[in-house]
Amino acid sequence: MSATEPENVSDLLLKLVASVCGDQKPEVLQKCMRFSLSLLSSTQGVDPLREDETMVANQIKSKLSEQDGALFDELHNNLKDGDLRNRLGALSFLLRMSQNKDKVLEDNFTFPEMRLGLNLAAASTSGYSSQTHSSHQAQVVTFTPSEATMLGPSSNPSRIFDEDTTSENILVQDLIYSFQGIEGKVLKLDTNYGFQLDPKIKITHPQKQAVLRLSELGYLYNTIQRGLSRMSTGSNGRVSDSFVAAMHQELSEYYRFIANAQEEVNRVRDPSGIDRITLSHLHVWAYDPLETLKWLASIVRACIGLNGGALASAIYAFSHHGDPRVKKLIKRILESVSEPLYNMLLRWITDGELDDPYKEFFIESCAEVAGERMWHEKYQVRDSMVPSFISRSQAKKILCTGKSINFLREVCKDFSPLQGHDTEIFRDSSKKIGVEAFFDSDPDGPLQMMMDAAYKETSTRVVEILLKQYQLMDHLQGIKGYLLLGQGHFVQHLMHLLEPELAKPANSLYPHNISSILESAVRATCTKLDDLDVQKRLDVRLLAPSENETGWDIFALDYNVDGPIGTILEPSRQTYQAVFFSLWRAKRMESILSAIWKQQITSAKMFRKMPELLPIQKYIHLITSSMVHLVHQMQYYFLFEVIECSWDIFTKHLGQAASLDDIISAHTNFINSVKRGTLLDEQSQELMHHLRTVYNPILELQLLEETFLARASAEYEARTVSEKFIEEGSENQKQWGRSKNKDSEAADRRSAFLKYLSTTSMKLKLLSRTYQDRVKKFLLMLASAEDVSLQLLSVRLDFNEYYISKDSRLVAPLTYQHRRQSDQSFIADK
Repeated sequence: MSATEPENVSDLLLKLVASVCGDQKPEVLQKCMRFSLSLLSSTQGVDPLREDETMVANQIKSKLSEQDGALFDELHNNLKDGDLRNRLGALSFLLRMSQNKDKVLEDNFTFPEMRLGLNLAAASTSGYSSQTHSSHQAQVVTFTPSEATMLGPSSNPSRIFDEDTTSENILVQDLIYSFQGIEGKVLKLDTNYGFQLDPKIKITHPQKQAVLRLSELGYLYNTIQRGLSRMSTGSNGRVSDSFVAAMHQELSEYYRFIANAQEEVNRVRDPSGIDRITLSHLHVWAYDPLETLKWLASIVRACIGLNGGALASAIYAFSHHGDPRVKKLIKRILESVSEPLYNMLLRWITDGELDDPYKEFFIESCAEVAGERMWHEKYQVRDSMVPSFISRSQAKKILCTGKSINFLREVCKDFSPLQGHDTEIFRDSSKKIGVEAFFDSDPDGPLQMMMDAAYKETSTRVVEILLKQYQLMDHLQGIKGYLLLGQGHFVQHLMHLLEPELAKPANSLYPHNISSILESAVRATCTKLDDLDVQKRLDVRLLAPSENETGWDIFALDYNVDGPIGTILEPSRQTYQAVFFSLWRAKRMESILSAIWKQQITSAKMFRKMPELLPIQKYIHLITSSMVHLVHQMQYYFLFEVIECSWDIFTKHLGQAASLDDIISAHTNFINSVKRGTLLDEQSQELMHHLRTVYNPILELQLLEETFLARASAEYEARTVSEKFIEEGSENQKQWGRSKNKDSEAADRRSAFLKYLSTTSMKLKLLSRTYQDRVKKFLLMLASAEDVSLQLLSVRLDFNEYYISKDSRLVAPLTYQHRRQSDQSFIADK
């Protein structure tokens, strides 16, 4: 061996034997070497529970001189500071070597020639796996068929197949080889890595059955080794590495079983065959190892191709077993496998950090997401990696805990330490709370209590900062007042100021002009000085104009949000604008009808002097009254039965919110309720579309009424001028102020005007019929809706039962199911 070549275990052991035995012949050293190997592989006479490191050290010191004892103490202390973990095993070995030294020199051993095959599990390269790897894993002594020179009467390989029956010694030795996955003289590997008897040998049927039954150990061992080799290839992650290390640790007991069996075979060499090891002996000894390997092989098969939390779930599925030995086996493996996940969990809920380079944890992060979308999109639960011993609600809490910590740092810019993390439950949590707490579903368990405390602390901190530092309620009130038209005086004043500008074609509007009008309306109607931040966030938004649209069709208010407030409100920005459009359209209809009323009042003098106008004026008044009732009812329904009721429920839930998720959930429910109430949800699209067709006759009535008043005013002015001319001419010129030409012109003008009145009357009748047909259809749609409030709206719109008299379908009462829904809605609101 070269100076630079590392020494293996056998080389070190040989040096130790030579040092203990002193200057001896090579054959004596060889015998001592064999004895040492058998001693290391054997657990006979050893009770680990009764041995104590201090006791063994004292026994060694008792055999040394005072000077050597002091040197031994110094060496023992240095050993304690080193990396060797199985100090007790090393000291016990030295003690036994000193006790058997004389016997080793005198006895004449008959051990066969053998070589040391170190079938040690490859140590993991990860730091975690190296810690969990056993420091005292058994070393398997492997004997090849050529080295088995003392197998009894039929030990000559050339005579194996010439005998009438194969010696049982050969079968026993071959089985020990097969236990290690190695072919022997009579047992050969098949394509599935199992073992089959060589067809040339001659054995009895019972022997054949016993051999094949025992060779299952080798098949299971090969299955486990192949599976572990596949999982050890490449970088599968810390959990996979821990699994491989845990499986090798479990196999160490199996290696000891093989070493003990080989030791017994080597020890008992009775030519008469009286004390030899038989297949029955192996059958008894192999019972427990066979059961263990069956479970280990099943676990390996179930875990191949899995990693992270999915791997832990696959192992946890085996824990539901009634056999306590099996449960202990699964518990040991599961604890080893879950420790990386446990460490990731502690780091996430205490510091909000993800140490997951192999994507094994059930929380995943997207580094590209930031800002307002951080809470919604940056961190998610990776469903495939949620261990089965963690519930969905627990996973959600764990996700929220780490998200809250990162939200405070990244979005709220709050870097102050969390006070609750200074409590005793968080100090040295990884030391005080072991990984076994990971599987404890008891809500009062230490890990559960720590997770709940972390969730409550971080969530409470987030809610407090949102409500106090960032005035969440002020912003919500601002959106309700401005975008949801809750401040009626502001909306009315804004509409009055915008009317000249919005009446222009849509493509002729400029945002800066509209913005200045908005600022004027805000200054004129707002009285709170502490609303400055809210007012600054108000903005104008003009949609892309289409052909023949006016400013009314593209104008909208907007509310700019960012930071923590944007996390809650930004996802609903488009919904708020859609609601504003709906309310703004209804408000505009109300304003148009109000203007028609005013024009009717200011033209009362003209109507009295022109009786032919009265039928049209009364018809317009009648149609306007019907339209005003519908618009008022829709306004009331939108603003008070939806928005206000939903707002009350929202503020109640907001006051009870314990986390940011609770706030977002309450706000989402509020938005959905408002959408549903303002006919903007998917189920109400047809209703909203038809409501817009109901509004169209109002615009037609406005145009017709403006034209009517303009023509009537012109006729009224012409008649007034003619009468004044006749009166003045008669008095001043002492003659009639009329002529045939003027009378003819007046008659033609009157005739044309009467014809216009007749046409206008027909248009009004057609408009009225169109409006009534659309309203009737709208009422039918409301009455057949599943929402009870919409059914009741249908009743209110037809308060005088005018439409019921025209269509009996509107008389149908609410169904039993709908009445139950109405009762339940009432109880829920209370």
